[in-house]
Amino acid sequence: MPSLIFEARVPNVLPLTGSAAQICERLSDAPPGAVQTLYGPEAPRNVFLLVDATLRAEVAGIFDLDSIDHPARCLFGGDAAEDYGDAAPWIADLSIPDPEGDLAFHRDFFARHWAADNSVLIQTDATMGEVRRHLRRFTKLPVRDDGRRLFFRFWDPRILPDFLRIIDHDAGRARRMMMTDDDVPLTYLVRTGDDVVQFRPDIPACVAVPVAPMYLNLADFDPISRAREAERRQRIANRITEDFRTELAGRKPEEIERLVTAALQRFGAFGFTRHAHLHFFAVWTVLYGLGFEEYDTTGKLQKICRSDAPEDERFRAFRKWFDTFTLEA
Repeated sequence: MPSLIFEARVPNVLPLTGSAAQICERLSDAPPGAVQTLYGPEAPRNVFLLVDATLRAEVAGIFDLDSIDHPARCLFGGDAAEDYGDAAPWIADLSIPDPEGDLAFHRDFFARHWAADNSVLIQTDATMGEVRRHLRRFTKLPVRDDGRRLFFRFWDPRILPDFLRIIDHDAGRARRMMMTDDDVPLTYLVRTGDDVVQFRPDIPACVAVPVAPMYLNLADFDPISRAREAERRQRIANRITEDFRTELAGRKPEEIERLVTAALQRFGAFGFTRHAHLHFFAVWTVLYGLGFEEYDTTGKLQKICRSDAPEDERFRAFRKWFDTFTLEA
């Protein structure tokens, strides 16, 4: 699969253009390269701070985001925000619509918190409310391997960079992390040590990916599990190549492996975990192409995929309905 996430180091110094020069003068502790990247004329309209309340309190001495006179919201809602707000993820507005406006919050952030490596910055044209709604859905996610739902600390700068690198070639999950459902791009800036790293989406490639449920794999956080998952994909690809030698004559091995990987990611996102089921989906994807279920103009196959029914029941229904179609390999 091609890369859907571009990673680049942000230089400490960049030529300042537009209002970035004025902003840099007012934010004396902010590196010029970061200011130009965040607030230069070609940057997205908004900048948001994503931070763990506990990590922020370690620097500030107290938790302050629930009492400051500045736009900030907890990613948790309802009772969870009330009960756990001082240990929850928060989003705060770091946009600068007016370079001559009040920058007290921004100055404090770059003076005390930026060097602490406790935050993630998000660049986007989406509003804070839209970004909050989008990210709230990822605070607790299903683990594809065993069906558990676990808290996912994507807002932690120690976790997000490696996770984005892992899902770089996972089209469905990369699309969810890097764009809202309305196709508004999200770019992440993370400071680790002396480096500032920017992760931005391949916009045309992400837009072309259908929105699918977000999930986690145990392999996302375990190199041994990742190696085993890669071996499983290779075994499935080899078996398909052997079983359909005539139909796949002339097809390159790397193309088959790419389609197998895409199939496991795509149908894994719908909650299919059994090896036999994923093997069938991989076969159909290799023979008929990625997104073959969309050939069903009634939408029933996609509805079955998104159903809350047990996996075995969904697979039987999918296979029964799929067998009513005549597709050409």
